Amino acid sequence: MAIVVTTLLASNGITASIELPDSLRSGGPLWILAALALMPLLLLAMRRFRAAFIPPLIFVGYLKTVQSKGFSLTDPSMIALLLLCGSILLDLLFASTGKDRPWQRELSTQWKGIASFGVLAAATAISYLYSPSPTYGWDKLTRFLVISGILFLAPLVLIKKTDDVRHFTLAMLVCATLLSIKLLYGINDASLFDPGGHPLSSESRDVTQIGAGQLVAIGLLWLLFCPHYNLRRLSLMISVPLLCAALIASVARGPILFFVAVLVPFMVLHRVRAAMASTRVWLPVLLFGLLAFVGSLYWLQRQEAAQEKFRTKKAEIEEVLRGSSTPTYTAGRRLTLYGWALEMFAKKPLTGWGLGGWGYYVFDRDLPSYPHNLVLEIAAEEGLMGLAALGTLLLTVSLAMRRIWRRCPDLSFILPVFTFSFLATLTSGDININRPLWLWCGIIFAFAGIAQRRSRSRSAVEGSTFPADPFRFDLPPLEEHSIYS
Repeated sequence: MAIVVTTLLASNGITASIELPDSLRSGGPLWILAALALMPLLLLAMRRFRAAFIPPLIFVGYLKTVQSKGFSLTDPSMIALLLLCGSILLDLLFASTGKDRPWQRELSTQWKGIASFGVLAAATAISYLYSPSPTYGWDKLTRFLVISGILFLAPLVLIKKTDDVRHFTLAMLVCATLLSIKLLYGINDASLFDPGGHPLSSESRDVTQIGAGQLVAIGLLWLLFCPHYNLRRLSLMISVPLLCAALIASVARGPILFFVAVLVPFMVLHRVRAAMASTRVWLPVLLFGLLAFVGSLYWLQRQEAAQEKFRTKKAEIEEVLRGSSTPTYTAGRRLTLYGWALEMFAKKPLTGWGLGGWGYYVFDRDLPSYPHNLVLEIAAEEGLMGLAALGTLLLTVSLAMRRIWRRCPDLSFILPVFTFSFLATLTSGDININRPLWLWCGIIFAFAGIAQRRSRSRSAVEGSTFPADPFRFDLPPLEEHSIYS
C-alpha cells in the first residue's frame, strides 16, 4: 500500500506547491469518501505488512520528478514519512495493550544501540548551539532528527521476525525496480531528472545520478544475498539484469566501484555466499548481470552527453593517480574539499565549528554545503565530540553484527549492504543524504534482537526436552546441568 501510494504521487509529479486544503476543495466530498473507504485497508496493511512501509521513505525522493520546495502534506516524501510513522505508532499501540508488554523487553535488549544513536543525535544537536549557519544548520538538524531518527527506530519496532524481513525485501524489490526503470527511461526522457527537459545530448544536463545509483546498488546487494523472499529464482533472473543496467545508466563512478569492491570479497565468504548459492542459479544470474553491465555501457557510450561524461571520469582517475596539485575534475576537487575539512578540524578539534559550519568556513555564507565525506564532515562540524559519538555507534553496530554472524547466518546478508553504504558516505553526500546508513544501523540492531530471541527459543526447547529417568530419584536439579551453566 505504501509503495502504491508514494509511486502514484511521485509519478504524477506532485510538489510542495499543491497544498492539502486546495486539493480538498477541488475534490470536494469525493476525497473524504475515498479516504474513508481506503482507511480500513490502509490500517490492515500497516498492521500486517508493517516492514514494507520502511523502504519507500529512502526511495521516494529519487522517484519524484520534481523536488519539493517547502512543506506540504501532499508531497510524496511527506506521505511516505507519515505512513511509516503511522505504522510505528499502530504497532506500539497494539504492543502496549498486551499483558506481558513484549515490546518493552525487546527495546530494552537493544538499549546499547539506541543509546549510541542517541549520543550521536545529541552531539549533532549540541553543535547547532554554536553554529555559524543558523538557517542551514536548523534545516540539517531537523531533517536528521526527524527522518534519520525515524529510519533508525522503525526497524527496531517493525522488524521482529522472518516474515517482516520478507515484506521489507519485497518492498525493496519493487522500489529498486521502479527506480531502475526511471533511470533507464530517463536516458531518453530528460524531464524525469531535469525539470527543464534538456535532452541527453545537451551539455547543460549532467547525466550522473549518484544517489539513485547508490540505492540501485544497495537493492542489488540486498536481493543477491538475502534468502528471505518468495519466488527468489525468478526475481533474481529478472531484477538483477535490470538493476545492473540501471547502475551503469546512473553514470556514477563511486556506486559502481564500491558495488564491485563489496560484491567480490563477500562472494568468497561462505556464510554470506551460501544464501546466494542456495538458489542454484547464481551462475546464470551473474552472467546475465554482467551482460547487462556491458550492454548498458555500450548503449550509453553511443549517447553524446554520456560519451563526454565517460571521458571526464577517465581523465579524473588519471589526474588523481598522477597526484596533480591543481585538480580540475570532480574527483580531484573532492581532495580539496577534504583538505578544507581537515583544516577546520585542526583549528577546532574538540567541538568543531558547529552544525553546517563547513559551508560558512569555505564560502563565508550560510548555505547548504558539505565536504562529501561523512567522517570529515563530523570532524569539521562536531570535532572530537562528534567523532567519539560516531565511533561509539559504529562499535556497537560491529558488536551486534558479530552476534548476528555467530547465531543467525541467514541474516548476515546485511553486512555487505552496510559496508557498501558506509563506503559511499566517504565520497559523497552528507549526514542527511546518507540516511540509508542510519537505516542499516537500525536493521542490524533489529536483526541482533531476532538472533537473541532465536537463541532464547532454542534454549527453552532444549531445556524442556532434557532427558530424565522417571525411575531415578537421586538426579540433581536441572539447574546444575551444563546446559544451564
